[in-house]
Amino acid sequence: MGILPRLAKRHEDWLRMARSFGLDRDDAHDLVQDMYLRLYQYVDNPEKLEYGDDDVNTFFVYITLRNMYLREMTNRARIKFVSIEEFDDKEEIYNIESDQALTVLLDAVKGEVSKWDWYDNKLFTIYHDGDVSLRKLSEATKISLRSIYNTLKNGRDKIKTSCENEYQTWAEAKGTR
Repeated sequence: MGILPRLAKRHEDWLRMARSFGLDRDDAHDLVQDMYLRLYQYVDNPEKLEYGDDDVNTFFVYITLRNMYLREMTNRARIKFVSIEEFDDKEEIYNIESDQALTVLLDAVKGEVSKWDWYDNKLFTIYHDGDVSLRKLSEATKISLRSIYNTLKNGRDKIKTSCENEYQTWAEAKGTR
């Protein structure tokens, strides 16, 4: 028996795992389906997924689900910081992740951030890629809250100015949906 039928036998277990991340049932189903595809496409040695002839490596599946979930949340956080704080449209931001114009916008943001000096770049990246508050970031780095706030605000202003054309292109593409 191949690995996918054995994985499918434990489908409800994988759904429970996905739900333990805080997902609703539909999002958990989507994550589990994506996990099946990912394991089928990228695991070149199916023995990594096996414990003997009849069991599946639950830990390996859990780590795969968790990493896929965290990657999705990181992508959503990147979209969130560009749109919600800088621009007005908050309604449909999570429905456009695959849009080509959004990819161009995010690449423009990355390009802008990469031009900054090390300190600004690092603070901005840590804050927006991580799940940390300004206060916790201040405590962990021993940098004043005010300094972090000003650095992030100045960074957002630079992004808003330098990425305005990409944002307009994205907004127009999104309006045609």
